[in-house]
Formats: sequence, structure tokens, C-alpha cells
Amino acid sequence: MNTDLEEQEDELLALQSIFDSEEFVRDESKSAGEIRVSVELPADFNVVLKEGDSLRQYEISFLPPLLLTFDLPQDYPSSSPPSFTLTCSWLTHPQVRSLVGEELFSRYDRLLLQSTLDHMADVTYCPRNSCGSAVIVDTSSTAAMCSVCNFAFCVKCKKTYHGAQDCHTMKTEKEDIIPQRGYASLPQSKEGLKAVWDDYSSASKERKRILERRYGRDVMQGTLTMWLSDDWITDNCKHCPHCFCKIQKISGCNVMTCTRCHQLFCWACLTRLEKYGSDHFQSSDCVHYPLDFAYRA
Repeated sequence: MNTDLEEQEDELLALQSIFDSEEFVRDESKSAGEIRVSVELPADFNVVLKEGDSLRQYEISFLPPLLLTFDLPQDYPSSSPPSFTLTCSWLTHPQVRSLVGEELFSRYDRLLLQSTLDHMADVTYCPRNSCGSAVIVDTSSTAAMCSVCNFAFCVKCKKTYHGAQDCHTMKTEKEDIIPQRGYASLPQSKEGLKAVWDDYSSASKERKRILERRYGRDVMQGTLTMWLSDDWITDNCKHCPHCFCKIQKISGCNVMTCTRCHQLFCWACLTRLEKYGSDHFQSSDCVHYPLDFAYRA
């Protein structure tokens, strides 16, 4: 046995003496093995990620075990360094299903698929609020077509497809509400737009035809509803402080629970809350029950 192999054997024996059989597994067929590391996080552990010009902070309570796999080449340590692979794996699908039950597993499976799709460069989502289906896109083109609702949109700005015209120009047109060629201009205010839409949505067939001849059928049936939806979401929704999904508050007190990640938070200031009976409302300017909430004991 040469000097390298002797030193490798000494190191492997040292690892076996330091770690128990659940933490260190030696590969007897060669100078290699695996070390399983359980991670214990301190309280209030946060990870901050930079996305463009903004920073997003995520609170992490648990991490799955880390698996360090190593292989010692024949000329280690005299010439070559060891090779390492660090992986982080968790429960298998059958294990998750057996632990949480069918209903919760179905939700987990759906969210896992959504997360996978979110990381695929050739997949986006239909921007229509009533649809939201996954759409496969051609990465060489800015055009996409939803196979479910047949909505054609720009993959960059998520608005109705506008051909070669750039998205910044389209944004200006949205703000100024430029009419289709040959049709009348829509009102410039949100209130005026809503009045036109209310008239159209509750009108008789004849009245709808009149409005379509005045403003254009495409504007009345597609573009106008999209503008109003975007404005409504901006005015009525906030982002969860944990997972940043959009949330609408219909009624109730200012303690909100995100339906996606189940984070408790204050609707007024978006502070995360540890539990429902938090002292946040005693130590801040936020109120637990807003004036429009009729509390019933």
C-alpha cells in the first residue's frame, strides 16, 4: 500500500470515529463516502435576495439535511484534491403522501409543478385573471398564445400582443387610451372607463352593438376589461410580506393569513405576525378592527 492510500485510509477511519453511522456512510468499494449534515437555524433567520433594483427578504425556519458526497482520487493527497458534491434532498413523493394525506398532497403536488414551471425559460402564464394557464413560448419571439382562452399577448409586458411596437410605447397608449382607428375615444379617467364598462356589461344586445360600433368590438370585449382589471388589482390588492403573492382583503379584521404560504400579517402595515393574538396592535399605530368592521362577540 503506497503512502497516498495509507493517508486516505487514516482519514476515512478518522471520519468513522467522529461521526455515527447515520451521519457518515463509507463506500467500501473505493475511497469515498457521504456525510449527512443536519442544519439547525437560529431564531429569526432571514435570507435577503436581490432581484433587479429591489430586495426581497425571506424568513426561513427549517432546512432539509445537506448531503456531502466525496471521492478521493488515487493520487490524493500528494497530487490531486478530493472531489466534492453538495446536495440538498428531502422526502420522496410517496413519503410526503403517506405523511400528509391525499388532499394536502394534491396541493403540494400542484405547487411543486407550478414552482417547476416558474423556473422554465420557455414557460409563462396567461395574464388574463380569469385564466392564468401555463403557456409554452418560443424564446426567440415576444408573442405568445394561450391554448385555453386563445388570448394573444406580449411575453415582456403581458399586455395584448402589439407586434413590433415596443412595450414602452404601449404603456403610454394605455395611459392615454388611444382609440382604434375609425372609432371614438374612450374616457380618459378610471371613473369614465368604469361607467362605459358598466353600461356595456348590463346592456341589451342592441345597446352592446351600438357601443361596439362606437368604440370598437375588440376594445369593449378585451382591451377595456384588461385595463380595468389591472387598475382594480393595483388599487385593491397587496403583496404577502412572505411569499409576495397578491392578496385581496374583502372584509374582516386586519389580521390576514396568506392562502399560499399561510403567513399571518397585518393588513395595514404588512408586518409579519407570529400568532393571531399578537401584541402588534398594542405596540403600533395599526388597529386590529377597522372602523368598517362590525365585531361580533
